[in-house]
Amino acid sequence: MGRTLYLTENDKFRAVADGPSIWIDWENKAGRRIPLRLISRCIIVGNILVESNLISILAVNNIPIVLTDLSGHELATILPYNHRLPKHFREQRIFLETKKNRERFINWAKVKRMTLQIKLIKKIFPKKAGRFAMGIGEEDYQFLISSFKQRSYAKWDIIKGFIVNLFRSLIIEHLIRSNLNLDLGIIHRYHNFGLVLDFCYILEPQIDEQCIQFFKVLNNLSFFERKEREWRVNKDGIKGIIQRFENKKEENANIIANTLDEFFQLMRELRL
Repeated sequence: MGRTLYLTENDKFRAVADGPSIWIDWENKAGRRIPLRLISRCIIVGNILVESNLISILAVNNIPIVLTDLSGHELATILPYNHRLPKHFREQRIFLETKKNRERFINWAKVKRMTLQIKLIKKIFPKKAGRFAMGIGEEDYQFLISSFKQRSYAKWDIIKGFIVNLFRSLIIEHLIRSNLNLDLGIIHRYHNFGLVLDFCYILEPQIDEQCIQFFKVLNNLSFFERKEREWRVNKDGIKGIIQRFENKKEENANIIANTLDEFFQLMRELRL
């Protein structure tokens, strides 16, 4: 698993493709060369100027790019072009062949999600965790999590939007490497990037955990600024989000890998 290349509006820089690497030249700061072999995904935040050959060289090297604004809204996802269908395209369709198969996937996904929900509840509400030893309902989970959303749901949605985009980039990387069709979702059946959204649904408790950690910081209000009647995250806020994501990236990558193992196992069982 390689590194994430972050290019944000808050940093003054110039990034260009330079052979098998990317050269980044910051304002009032020494430049740096980053070999492409070290990069697995790219996140572009806000309005920045990049040369088209930079986008091209990332795509050619199979590096997905997620673009988001300073309010956490996903703008676009750029993927490498490949006219061939993914290796496991036909096998994936087993989940949609019958209603029973689709329900089998949905039940599996709900159990995986609930396991992560209980894990999070044990961390943030250790005294209440015993009540949910046998499972937790979605309404109970959302009620407990809502206590961390404070007064401003808008700010919570902004931070969660950012974190969701970071998770999507990590999930997309794993699904591409697994030769799976990203659009062939089961829960999100008729959505673009449906399978990515399915995996986001399973991992949502991990996303909630990072949101909670962000808002636990006493000075989180200094991470926002108001512009054109809309809250935006400033440079320090983006730095905090990225730092927490990077600290947990290996753990979450392992959860994604484990989920993929179970996904393939379930796919094989249904084909027997």
